[in-house]
Amino acid sequence: MVQEPKYTLIKQDNPYELRHYQSYTLVESRDSDLRGYGGFQLAFDFIQGENDRNQKISMTAPVVNRLNETGVETTAFVMPPEMEFDKVPSPITPGLKKVYIPERVVAVVKFSFSPKMDILRRFEQNLKEWIENQGYHMVGPLQLARYNPPFIPGFLKRNELWIEVIPKENT
Repeated sequence: MVQEPKYTLIKQDNPYELRHYQSYTLVESRDSDLRGYGGFQLAFDFIQGENDRNQKISMTAPVVNRLNETGVETTAFVMPPEMEFDKVPSPITPGLKKVYIPERVVAVVKFSFSPKMDILRRFEQNLKEWIENQGYHMVGPLQLARYNPPFIPGFLKRNELWIEVIPKENT
């Protein structure tokens, strides 16, 4: 079974969820392609032992893309939940870095199919409206979380858009 970051479900309103994630570590690379081939390969090589400890690391899910106004900004692998930040080896490949993600609350919209940017933007707009209606403010970037390998048929894929949020009364 592939490990995922640990979270507690706060609210479910299909296809939307509000989750409280425990802290975790990412290994992240710059990227610019929604397919994520460049960043994916660097992160994959890292977990295959191309790191300062020559340590192999189990594959986890999801693969996470940070998105900006023009498209994909990064591709990242989530490290296994039991590996605290200082236990994750350091990258030796230029352009790859270790990123600590503190515990946080994340608004999520779940969907299947192979993501395309125009459709992601519609899901993003709907998610932002849902967040507003739940009494939260967005404080993080939009992220695309993909749980399946590329060869899985689109209708069977598990994907999510994530946005970190805080309650409006905390702003």
